[in-house]
Amino acid sequence: MRVAFFGAFDPAYPRNIVLREALESSGVEPVSISVPPGTRPVAREGSLVLQWLRASGGIDAVIVPAFGHRDVPLARLLGRTAGAPVLFDPLVSRWDTQVTDLGRCRPGSAAAGRLRASDRLAFSLADLVLCDTWEHGDFYSESYDLPRRKLCRVPVGAPWSAFRRGEGRAPRGGSDSVEVVYVGGFIPLHGVPTIVEAATILEERHGPRFARFVLIGDGMTAPRAERDLAARGLRSVWRVPRVSQEEALERLARADIALGIFGTTPKAGRVVPHKVYQALALGTLTITRRSAAISEFFRDGQHLVLVPPGDAPALAAAIEALAKDPERRARIGEAGRAAALEQVSPERIGACLVDAIQRARASTEPRLKR
Repeated sequence: MRVAFFGAFDPAYPRNIVLREALESSGVEPVSISVPPGTRPVAREGSLVLQWLRASGGIDAVIVPAFGHRDVPLARLLGRTAGAPVLFDPLVSRWDTQVTDLGRCRPGSAAAGRLRASDRLAFSLADLVLCDTWEHGDFYSESYDLPRRKLCRVPVGAPWSAFRRGEGRAPRGGSDSVEVVYVGGFIPLHGVPTIVEAATILEERHGPRFARFVLIGDGMTAPRAERDLAARGLRSVWRVPRVSQEEALERLARADIALGIFGTTPKAGRVVPHKVYQALALGTLTITRRSAAISEFFRDGQHLVLVPPGDAPALAAAIEALAKDPERRARIGEAGRAAALEQVSPERIGACLVDAIQRARASTEPRLKR
């Protein structure tokens, strides 16, 4: 089976790496028909069509990767010429991200209307829409009148590199303090202010040596975090600029505790981000916010530790208890890695993705023959 990854996407984006590895694990040949993100429209479509004409022979399905809403119409047109169904992996709604999560567009504005129309068109033209959680799938279905039969849950998962790095992971030694690591894009759903507040509570209670917080990355809320750190004079928190994916995995692997997300936006309750899956694959004890989405895959106290969203005292209390109990950290970290390997490794996701492709082919074949 040959499956085309189609559109303007970043092949190094973690979700795209996992999907490619998932297909390869299932014996499927991925074919890249792509241009760099940000390519201008005319050049974008022209290059994609030329690549399609060179590679379209024997393509069994088309996947439009994350954020590729604009590429679905062309993928649909070309897919129909080859009898190949189109699977769209939006990862997020453009409207939900820009309006309700990031607040960059005012609800009811023309810009918000265009984003919603873009979502609706892409969802309607795709033969199958992938959702990372059923919470997200329910949102797509309710917001865009998307029939449930057009949805298939394919978890974000973690790449093989994270699972390999987690093999034989040894606890960090040689320090009296516990190292707590956040890696991310400092977007609102990550809830970095909650992390800073939790660090403040612990430093006031135990001094700067009890827990060492490392905040890695840059993004929308990073300036606020840096102002808060300076204003509070926190000595237990270190800021590190954005690093490579390989270094991010290494930092998480060496941590005692990995932090997920703690935001209170509706979207934060619908997703399980890369960072959580990667930390679990590494075997690092992970704390993240409680939600229906995370409960689709993992259990509180067994595979990871959950706290209420936006609750800094609860996060501080969880870190405090785990800092004093290395055996519990190790036990939960190992169980979390085992659960991730069982449910969201590329091999497991590959089986799910192949099933989705076969469903899409079965549902579109009658229409394609007409």
